[in-house]
Amino acid sequence: MSSVKLFDGDTQEQALGRVRAEIDAIDLQIQTLLNRRAECAQRVADIKHAFGADSPVFYRPEREAQVLRRAMERNEGPLPGKEIARLFREVMSVCLAHEHPMNIGFLACESEAAALKQFGHSVTPISFSNASVMFNALADGELHYALVELSSVSESVDKSSNLLALLTAHPFNVVGEVELADRQYRVLGQQDISPSGVDKSAAIISGISSIELSNLDDLDLHVTTGDLTYIEFSNYLTEQALSSKLADLGDHISFHFLGSFPRAVI
Repeated sequence: MSSVKLFDGDTQEQALGRVRAEIDAIDLQIQTLLNRRAECAQRVADIKHAFGADSPVFYRPEREAQVLRRAMERNEGPLPGKEIARLFREVMSVCLAHEHPMNIGFLACESEAAALKQFGHSVTPISFSNASVMFNALADGELHYALVELSSVSESVDKSSNLLALLTAHPFNVVGEVELADRQYRVLGQQDISPSGVDKSAAIISGISSIELSNLDDLDLHVTTGDLTYIEFSNYLTEQALSSKLADLGDHISFHFLGSFPRAVI
């Protein structure tokens, strides 16, 4: 606990006044630095355009995860590390919106909180009642990213289609994960993610038995619905590496690779 410096004859208002003046000076420094950070973010966008990127990727989940982890590692308190990371995520959200506002899709009202936890409050969350419509919006570029809840993969989405079947029909990758109130969400996008240092990999497979699943090394999670199983591995894998891993089980197994992504930081 920090000590309070009092002077002889101080009244409470005088003591509080000195601390409040210090807070005002700190606030001014924070505001100046936030605007400097926003200027740097804009320069990043300008550099990407200058080097010929017609449709540059502004949101890099692996870079964000690294920034948040470093913020937590260097934190010395008194604020908890996760609160520091949450504040940094909001700062990055504001800076990213300054250079490239984003639309984020989700399927149910409770998923909006997960979207805002992952991307901060400077994005535009858009609710969908139909997964097929949301996926088409993501494919057409109307959405930048979309969230799906893992517990819903085995539920009927469009009566005749489930979420896993819809995923295999689109060229999306899992680019992030969100954990909120005992619910698990995955972020879908259209980019390949580089290693962040603490990562997972995802795929949808068919033709695999529960015994064969149990023989897979580093399997972190699996959800089966019908003939399809969503799986995640506890490390970063390329599509070729996953193909080799599954080939050991036999050629009766096919898979739809969903890429690798950073583990949730907060």
